[in-house]
Amino acid sequence: MIGRLLAAVGVLGAVGCTPQVTEYHRRPGFYRLATEGDLPDEFVDDNGRTVKFIEDGLLPSEQIRQDRERAEREEASRKRREAEWEAAVARGENPPPLDAPLPVFKSREELDDGTVVLRALFPDHVLANTMTCLRNQEYQLLWDQVLAEVTKEEYLERDMGPEEFAAFCAKNRSEMMTTLHRMNFGYYGGSDVLIDTFEDRSVRIRFSPQLGRQFVFREVLVVMERNNMKLKLIR
Repeated sequence: MIGRLLAAVGVLGAVGCTPQVTEYHRRPGFYRLATEGDLPDEFVDDNGRTVKFIEDGLLPSEQIRQDRERAEREEASRKRREAEWEAAVARGENPPPLDAPLPVFKSREELDDGTVVLRALFPDHVLANTMTCLRNQEYQLLWDQVLAEVTKEEYLERDMGPEEFAAFCAKNRSEMMTTLHRMNFGYYGGSDVLIDTFEDRSVRIRFSPQLGRQFVFREVLVVMERNNMKLKLIR
């Protein structure tokens, strides 16, 4: 029996004094392939509730949250762009108008020859690139293009290099992914993820003390190197 992952309850209408309620459940798509006969996409249960199934997609509440987060990211990007434009004007520069089309930025680009190029203008790009590399187990790519030079130098000073770095990532992959995913989720709002910016343009992303107790890795430090942000440490 499919477990109830979420009951997204909405009043769609009313018959007398009884509201009509709809519950949404997620159902993996392979259920349809593994079941003889047709599976209903919705039905009305004994309590008069309409139960609807969504296969391999977002539940309505999840879609609403995702849309809200996207809007918050876009608003944060707009404010950041305005601040950068005003700072450029104050320096006597002549930046393009704010309503000029933005160049398409890709934090991860795969070229025709299969080469992967990673870029990071902001700390959240570093979080995203690190998560993708860990997810794909691309530890050499993470070493080459994401890790800060100062961190590589510290490895080499200890007679360690890409192989030891890859071993560390492989051993702690799950815990680091959990940390990065939660930081990325709370990067643009809320009080659980704290962001500290320093004069050298380095950025520390950390959990609040209450939330941090739930994670093995609780802090990420990002530094600026040659106009690109790099991962200095996860601890």
